[in-house]
Amino acid sequence: MEATPVIAASLFIGSSIFLYIVAFIIVLVFFGYLTYRVSPKGKARREERRNRNKRH
Repeated sequence: MEATPVIAASLFIGSSIFLYIVAFIIVLVFFGYLTYRVSPKGKARREERRNRNKRH
């Protein structure tokens, strides 16, 4: 069966929407990680871990 231009266009649109969703998830994870790195709670947690490792 030959792919008509309409089917090809709909496949392209569907795949681009999928790619946008994947990119959006990647950006969310990235900004969530940055927020965790910058947040005071995350810094305190890292300092605790560092101090715990120094004592051993």
